[in-house]
Amino acid sequence: MKYLFQKITNRFIYRPFLKIKLKKVGANFRIGYCSEIKNPSYFSFGDNFYSGPFSYFGTNKNNPVFIGDYVMFGPRCIIQGGNHDIEYEGFMYNNKNIDHMSSELVIENGVWIGSNTTLINGTDIGEGSIIGAMSLVNKKIPPYVVAGGIPIRVIKPRFKSLEQLQSTLTKTNSKYNLDSIIKMHKELGFHYD
Repeated sequence: MKYLFQKITNRFIYRPFLKIKLKKVGANFRIGYCSEIKNPSYFSFGDNFYSGPFSYFGTNKNNPVFIGDYVMFGPRCIIQGGNHDIEYEGFMYNNKNIDHMSSELVIENGVWIGSNTTLINGTDIGEGSIIGAMSLVNKKIPPYVVAGGIPIRVIKPRFKSLEQLQSTLTKTNSKYNLDSIIKMHKELGFHYD
């Protein structure tokens, strides 16, 4: 019963409102109750997006966010695009010029983000990767790995065998081929049996 009002408001008022305001939204868009998307016109979501409750996603015009298909976020996650010009002469609060920094924040298809994770500028998460809970993501993460920590680091490949990896690439109609992923993983020092 706790949060019943928020759950009802989220499903029947907030989600439909967001679908109108988002730059792009695919089928089966679900954002958890007590969550907020600030500046939704700079967010693009693919099909089958899910986010747990109590999340905050915000960005600005210079830092659009692109989220692929079949992406899941645990509860209490944050996306914070944009930054401040640290060389601004005066109080940062008074600096309304956001044109000093441009970047994209990208989350490819099939990514799973653990709870209480924060994603900031520089984030680019490859297809099928898993980000551990309570991580800080601020750089490129290759496809099909497990990563986590503050700051983020790649821990291991997601699959133990090439057969599992190839099966997943085929089943998901991946944009990657086996050789390209093996090459990326070898650059990280990972090898398959």
